[in-house]
Amino acid sequence: MKGVGASILVSIVVLFAGCGKEAEKPPKEPQEVAAMPETFDHERLTAIGPEACVECHADVVESWKGSHHAHANRPVSRQLDTTAFWPARTYEEPGVDYKLERFDDSFVLQETRDGHTRTYPLAGVIAYKPLRQYLAPFQRGQYQTTSLAYDPELKEWFDVFADGRQPGEWGHWTGQGMNWNANCAYCHMTEFVKDFDPATETYHSTWLQQGIACAQCHDGLMEHVHEARLPDYQPGKLVLDEAAVMASCATCHSRREQLTPDTFRPGDAYDDHFALSLPDHPGLYYPDGQIRDEDFVYGSFMMSRMGHAGVTCADCHNPHSGDTILPVANNSLCMRCHSVGLDNAPIIQETAHSYHAAGSTGNLCINCHMPHTTYMQRDPRRDHGFLSPDPLMTRELGIPNACSTCHAEESLDWAVEHAEAWYGEKLATKPQRARARALATAYAGEPAAEALLRLAASEDIPAWKAVYTGLLGNYLGEPHVISYLRAQLDDDSPWVRARAVTSLTPVPDVGPLLMDRLADPVRQVRIAAARSVVSRGETLPEGEAEKDWQTYLEFNADRPQDMFVLAQQAIESGDESTARQRIVFAVSLDRANAEVHRRAAILYSMLGDNTQAGAALETALNIAPQNPDVLYSLALLRAEEGRLEEAAALLEDVVMVAPDFYRAWYNLSLAYVQLGRWQDASVALDEAAPAMSQDPNYLRTRAVIDRMLNR
Repeated sequence: MKGVGASILVSIVVLFAGCGKEAEKPPKEPQEVAAMPETFDHERLTAIGPEACVECHADVVESWKGSHHAHANRPVSRQLDTTAFWPARTYEEPGVDYKLERFDDSFVLQETRDGHTRTYPLAGVIAYKPLRQYLAPFQRGQYQTTSLAYDPELKEWFDVFADGRQPGEWGHWTGQGMNWNANCAYCHMTEFVKDFDPATETYHSTWLQQGIACAQCHDGLMEHVHEARLPDYQPGKLVLDEAAVMASCATCHSRREQLTPDTFRPGDAYDDHFALSLPDHPGLYYPDGQIRDEDFVYGSFMMSRMGHAGVTCADCHNPHSGDTILPVANNSLCMRCHSVGLDNAPIIQETAHSYHAAGSTGNLCINCHMPHTTYMQRDPRRDHGFLSPDPLMTRELGIPNACSTCHAEESLDWAVEHAEAWYGEKLATKPQRARARALATAYAGEPAAEALLRLAASEDIPAWKAVYTGLLGNYLGEPHVISYLRAQLDDDSPWVRARAVTSLTPVPDVGPLLMDRLADPVRQVRIAAARSVVSRGETLPEGEAEKDWQTYLEFNADRPQDMFVLAQQAIESGDESTARQRIVFAVSLDRANAEVHRRAAILYSMLGDNTQAGAALETALNIAPQNPDVLYSLALLRAEEGRLEEAAALLEDVVMVAPDFYRAWYNLSLAYVQLGRWQDASVALDEAAPAMSQDPNYLRTRAVIDRMLNR
């Protein structure tokens, strides 16, 4: 919907449509869409669902009913969704028009693009405030999550991305990045099982209940309900320890990769089922550890001093309502610990610490130490890293700071001046600044090994140590890096061990050490080691890690990178038909991604099909004409086909786009040699020298060129 006037008009229409009877009955055009089941196991839900628990836990169930957990997912409802669809709504974006309409008891999204209109029946709803997204059933048992969302407070539709995503792109609402089964359902359902079948490329997903209910966080409920009705029952049998409670929360409230089929149960180890994402992956967090992308709390919390000290989710939040256990508006929650030094928390006098008056916005702990970031256009979420605002890092590195967010009318220099006057010495001595500078340097691809090693030497927070370990994999040629990484293979933290394995993968003589990690007690590390062994071209021995790796690949086969690995396995086993099927499916998941087509080309080349490999690379080049990896791959293929002039021209394009692509300079030198262009070959080889001067192939090529040039 464009324009303020149009928005007001829609609001007026909705207002009158909600008064008394409907202004006009919706047309009765039934849509052929199966209802989204409330459960796949009615007997179990009856036995252990909220209605069974309410008999003894009425207050808890009542508290839960108003929570985001309870409303995390539901079927579409005439009672709850009519306002959003009736009268019919329209929404316009560049190149696409949407119409949202109710037909009797069904709801549809109609999309018109390039003159073609498609109608999508809607079966389910994710969340309820501050926004609702709808679920459209697609073929192969999947549901797609609409990027067009409804704001129930403002009673308007909006796009959660608003960045013009196109069909075929991973993140378009019809793409695999918005597939509900793979990306949303685990954290919006109770006892969700994805059940993707790579052979048929279909989902057979099941769940106990829509939304997050009792059985998702409490195990052993069947026995509990039975025993609780016995006269001699002793309460407290289902109480988990603090670590187990944190692990249960973390399964959904973290940015992570799922490693296994959906088998995590309360009391399980988080790291046996998930691999936590941290700032060793650029783009997820700011260099100081502040949230940037959707990071979902747990990673930030485990990088914080509070998380390291043993504070848990339940120390601040009621697990059933999700609300804080004390108010934050008057600092009661924070001062519960910081006024008396509970569990060694530093004692804080509020106004002296904040330099703001009591009762003011600037005196609220959460406004300075838990600034919010708005996701999906309407959903503000607070950072749980509990960092200190540092305007100087905004000036140096562009990292946001809470001072400037609140005092938007003031200059950055003003904020720096005040922060330095009040907290300069503390900020200078905290590791926060040193981390930010080191990570920003590493993200930029500049020398950072010394700074990272220095930080790692004094780091006592495992999550941060894991970050340094992951980033040091980019500096294997620097002194002491490999010896540091070798030592981390035996670190107490599985996050550190897993990253040490990954970082050491390219090092030639560490094969036996990586093989040792295949027997690690934690599955996350075993899978990292298996991936490392396979990527080194070595044979993965039979055993627990090999089983973990295969289960991981098959579970995640609805991701292109993992389906490609399965395709390579089929090639190696001689099953060409299955390999081709898997390549085609992997490409279909992200067909607007040049790298996906390049990877497909490599596999087609392994099959000996240079024609299909070339077609895949040409497609990739159309998508990304300046991508050096695509240009390089196509150059190698043309050289293999004997088309040396074309290969040389493509390699010239590579080094023009990426002057530090030293392997491409070396290959260009070889192409010139075969074309008899000896002087050009010498110049190209000189450009390869910074990375290859000690390589035997480089030395042999240099000797040949020098001889031909009479040197």
